[in-house]
Amino acid sequence: MQLIRFLISISWMRIAGVIASGLVCGAANTYLVTLIRGVVSPEPHPGVTVGAFVATALVILISGVISQVLLIRLAQDAIYRLRADLSARIVSAPLEHLERLGQHRLIATLTEDVRALSQAVTAIPSICIDLATIVGCFVFLAVVSGPIFATTVAGTLLGIACVELVLKRVRALYHSARENEDGLLRSFQAVSLGIKELKLHRGRRRDFMDKHLLGSAETLRAQNIDAGSKFTVAQGFGQLLQLATMALILFGLARSLHLPQNVMVGYVLVTTFLAMPMQNFMHRIPDLLRGDVALSKIRSLNLSIQTAHDESSLPYTERPAVTAARLELNDVGYSYLTEAPPAFPPPGTGPHPGGGARPHPGGGGRPGAPGAPAGGRPGPHPGGRPGGPPPGHGPHGVDRPDVNGHRFVGHGGRGGPVPMAGPMDPPQADGSGFHLGPLDLTFEPGQLTFIVGGNGSGKSTLAKLLTGLYVPQQGHLSLNGEAIDHENIEWFRQNTSAVFTDFHLFEDYLGFDEGVDEEVRKYLRELRIDDKVTVENGRLSTIALSQGQRKRLALLTALLEDRPIYLFDEWAADQEPKFRDVFYREILVSLKNRGKTVIVITHDDRYFDCADQIVKLDFGHIAEVKELTTPVAAAE
Repeated sequence: MQLIRFLISISWMRIAGVIASGLVCGAANTYLVTLIRGVVSPEPHPGVTVGAFVATALVILISGVISQVLLIRLAQDAIYRLRADLSARIVSAPLEHLERLGQHRLIATLTEDVRALSQAVTAIPSICIDLATIVGCFVFLAVVSGPIFATTVAGTLLGIACVELVLKRVRALYHSARENEDGLLRSFQAVSLGIKELKLHRGRRRDFMDKHLLGSAETLRAQNIDAGSKFTVAQGFGQLLQLATMALILFGLARSLHLPQNVMVGYVLVTTFLAMPMQNFMHRIPDLLRGDVALSKIRSLNLSIQTAHDESSLPYTERPAVTAARLELNDVGYSYLTEAPPAFPPPGTGPHPGGGARPHPGGGGRPGAPGAPAGGRPGPHPGGRPGGPPPGHGPHGVDRPDVNGHRFVGHGGRGGPVPMAGPMDPPQADGSGFHLGPLDLTFEPGQLTFIVGGNGSGKSTLAKLLTGLYVPQQGHLSLNGEAIDHENIEWFRQNTSAVFTDFHLFEDYLGFDEGVDEEVRKYLRELRIDDKVTVENGRLSTIALSQGQRKRLALLTALLEDRPIYLFDEWAADQEPKFRDVFYREILVSLKNRGKTVIVITHDDRYFDCADQIVKLDFGHIAEVKELTTPVAAAE
């Protein structure tokens, strides 16, 4: 069972200690049976003293406690490491990969799977003692009578074989039930986020409850009942075989072999003593099965995340952000896939022999791709610029391996990391997915740029590319002439403050120095929200506000960061008209006058006169670029 292998991988020395103490406890339990047998057997009694009984009981108690404490500590260490590893992998996974996995899958793994695994691991200490006791009792039976031992073992093995046949079906049911838990959690998420829409439409609410929430819950209930019932029937059949074995020994074997009374007394004692550990062990098997299924699910999520570029090991040099930011996009393109990522990466997506680069989703560097010659090296750009990776990549156009050593990566070039499990063909070639680009744009310091366009034009995708959250699959970005690649993308992200439409508010000002309260209070007054929220020791009094007020708090955090690039994605959409005017004509103009590079995604055409540059997107392409004024010179 992979659950045991998982624990051994945590600390094989502790497992050895647990096994040793469990064996001692089992041996002591067996010896206790011999003492009891000595007391109740016919005359003459063997020498059994109270001291021996007390000493044996103490050994059982102490060894059992030691075994359980060791395994409890091991189990909790394992759960902690599992949670830490999962959280770290999620934080270090590329953004698009997490978006495609879905929040419900991540939450289900972090909560349900870890809980099921914790329950399984917690049951292991008692299982170890029960198994040691069972083995010791069988050894005692072998000493008492060979025929009885052979008959008992044969009956037990037959019962185990019958139970195992049912357990295969039970495992499959638990696997299927676990997959349905993802759907149920997605329904729970939908009912919490869409409660207003459900309350306003009776038919929608009824259909949602019947087809989704209650439908998933009913399927899950039926699967768990089926699995539990099958296991209970198998367990009952196993007990029936045990009783049949006992009847065979008592009414058949004992009479035919004329076994003495003291042998039969010993057999009855051992059988009675075995009943409790055998029942405990059987009752814990479902927990072990669920834990095994949970561990498989956790590992599948881990493996799925590992197929993407691991950003936790991106190089990062402690250097300050630039004082003025000139951001350039050169032939930048990005593509989405339409299908969800597989739970496990498909065969052949691992490291390639010899370290060869894998096919690239953007098409560049892939033999037969548009713009790439037969040798697989990037060809000329459509605009006439030379192909190949931008400055900062490997010599002679050879990309470096990624931080995992699993594939080749060149942030900002045609050899960029594969964000999903398998190679992607260009969506424009097969008609699937969405493609943004190629884009050639420049954003200057002291310049206010509006990005406009209809829904689905690519504005939000462009915003994630500009902030380094997405990595271009063709072309590259540069900051003040420095190409953004594998070596500096983590540093590049530290140059931007952004407020996205799906922003998240933290109650604490994390990552800021102590004494930030005064500056926060100043911005609370400027943003006209100091009557709603206060701050103490870097913690806001509340974030339970209207969406417009919450956006002001998100803007406050961005202003505190004081970075050279600011990006706002439909920030003013939820603001009252008066404060919307303040945002466009005062806050944005103030940032511009301070030499910041300000990029605003907006539909507010009433304020287009505030912009220095307007970029219009249409179906992933640039429809128009208007230069309205000259950028303000960057502050020295």
